[in-house]
Amino acid sequence: MEIDTELPHTSMTHTEDFEDLLDCKNVLGVEYDEETNTLTVFVSQKLPDSELADEDNVKLRVSDVTLEVEDAGFDEERDGFDALSRVESVPEAQADRQERHRPVVGGVSEINAKASAATAGPYPARVADTSTAKWSDAVSEGDLVRLSNNHVYARINEAEFGEPIVQPSSTDGGSLPDDKTGELLGYVTVEDGAVVDVAARSVDPEQDSAEYHELDDSWPTTVRREEYRSMKGKTVTKTGRTTGVTKSQVKATSASVRVRFGDAGTLTLRDQCIAGAMSEGGDSGSPVFLDSSGELVGLLFAGSARQTIFNKISNVESELGVELLTDEPGEGGDGGNGDGGGGDDDTGGDGDNDDPATYRETLSESVSVAVGTPQLSLVSFSVLGSPSPGEHVSATARVSGSAKGTAWLAVDGDRTTFTLGEEHVRGNRYLKDVSLSFTVPDSAGESFDVDVDGGYVLDE
Repeated sequence: MEIDTELPHTSMTHTEDFEDLLDCKNVLGVEYDEETNTLTVFVSQKLPDSELADEDNVKLRVSDVTLEVEDAGFDEERDGFDALSRVESVPEAQADRQERHRPVVGGVSEINAKASAATAGPYPARVADTSTAKWSDAVSEGDLVRLSNNHVYARINEAEFGEPIVQPSSTDGGSLPDDKTGELLGYVTVEDGAVVDVAARSVDPEQDSAEYHELDDSWPTTVRREEYRSMKGKTVTKTGRTTGVTKSQVKATSASVRVRFGDAGTLTLRDQCIAGAMSEGGDSGSPVFLDSSGELVGLLFAGSARQTIFNKISNVESELGVELLTDEPGEGGDGGNGDGGGGDDDTGGDGDNDDPATYRETLSESVSVAVGTPQLSLVSFSVLGSPSPGEHVSATARVSGSAKGTAWLAVDGDRTTFTLGEEHVRGNRYLKDVSLSFTVPDSAGESFDVDVDGGYVLDE
């Protein structure tokens, strides 16, 4: 039986229901946590009630929720957080990050040649679906690209495809043609209601590296694609041009925020993660990782003196139509992506080291390929929470199918059927997350095996 984890929309309150508060004086962001009935409001400065008109006093506008107010540290009235490469004066880069790096690694200075200074972001990403965003006609599905923000590579929707990207950034001495690293190939439009600030450039595999400056070379160990709420209170790490490697705790995972994009104005972005202070101007484009595991979780783009805002990496993938890889194709495997599971385990890596104290196997499977029928494959399988012996647990299986139709999965023999349709198309495949449940064996030790079978339901 398929597990239904969603209640009807009309019976639930969401962050978007509180977006009217963004019209209040000093309010820059809001997040409503349904599980705790807590509303968190981020303000440019905290003011006493006596200095606020009633329509600007959040305490008078909400009821029946636990209200928390976070000061963004601007100490003045503002209408939005800063897009961190659009600040008036970008600080000097840290250490050697403003220097020329070949191959280019994530976390060093890089930007559109017509802009100031920012950060080279996640690589490699494989283009999966060019219909989901704006892409150059020169791009084909399967091409590799490097990511950063729209406001870094695409100049907030203003750049033409083919505009050159330089490393180091122009502010740090980068110039054409010697420092060109690629060209703008694609982006998601930044506008009110957007959930990402992302763009992609072309790459030269010999001039781009999958490593991240001053981080463990096994990162990213996986790519998070679900369960973002469980990151609240966890420590995340970023590597960026201006402030280097910094860490902070996650405060929000589904926030709506107002962000200042210079001449493009102040826009509202939804479904954002907010951490504490760990960035400054020029850090836009920085990859963000879960500190305990090295899991890639986000793309940094905005912030203040006390907060850092980053897109969920799952939204980056789905909105841009790309798939983030954990290594370069042809090196140590197929460059496959992570399992997107809970991600708080301190183990992980590329699977090439057999030291059990460092690398712990959590997946081992053989693949059965049927002849003459559509193909269904298991992309990832993750269990929610921390399973215990005898516990009935929920799980999510991400499957990839080669055709539309009715398919099935069975976990330890308990079969679920589901449909793959046009809404699940991702490039040349059909991709869907399927909810499942099963009982952990009483004999489970440090790990246990789960039998997962599946295929298509064929007409008789």
